[in-house]
Amino acid sequence: MNVKYYDILSSLITGYIVLVVSLFCMNIEYDSSYSVAYIAGALAIGYIINAVSSLLETFYYFTIGGKPSEKLLTKKKGKDYTGIRKVRFYHCDEVTCKLRKDLQDENATIEKMFSHAKSQISGNNNSRVPDFNAHYAYARSFLTIMLLFTIGIIAYSPCNWHSYLTIVPLFICWNRYREKGYYYAREVLNEYLKQQTIKK
Repeated sequence: MNVKYYDILSSLITGYIVLVVSLFCMNIEYDSSYSVAYIAGALAIGYIINAVSSLLETFYYFTIGGKPSEKLLTKKKGKDYTGIRKVRFYHCDEVTCKLRKDLQDENATIEKMFSHAKSQISGNNNSRVPDFNAHYAYARSFLTIMLLFTIGIIAYSPCNWHSYLTIVPLFICWNRYREKGYYYAREVLNEYLKQQTIKK
């Protein structure tokens, strides 16, 4: 089985965390002699978490105000950049113009333009996009773990104020997920612009 960098971050690590925590909660001692079985189990758990994360992605987009790709390709009034404070993109007009020209469609939707940008840069071994995508997937999976963990803790002990402290790390994970989403989308657009410049 060929386990890629994406799989390690999005499935294996998150799955292993859940596996170890589950063993601890069930008072089962961790036995290093079963490491191969643990890894296989972690991959399976991580795969499920990744699938759940994908299902929740629309909800996550709603909580952060929309898809990062749409925000980066939507001009802000009175601003010379798009995105968020920490992740800014200063080439909205340039990339939009190039994408519409490349697509030969002046009315191309933002989703169509971003999908085209991704398709144009796929297969580039020198691109950092796969790394950014893997980090985004990891942040999404970890956010899902924290969301389920927070819901479980609060549901188990709703009258204990300590239970609500789990909202703090949940917010931190949510914010990191938001940033990673913007980093990934920006990298896709920057890489597309770079390739367009090289073609000239």
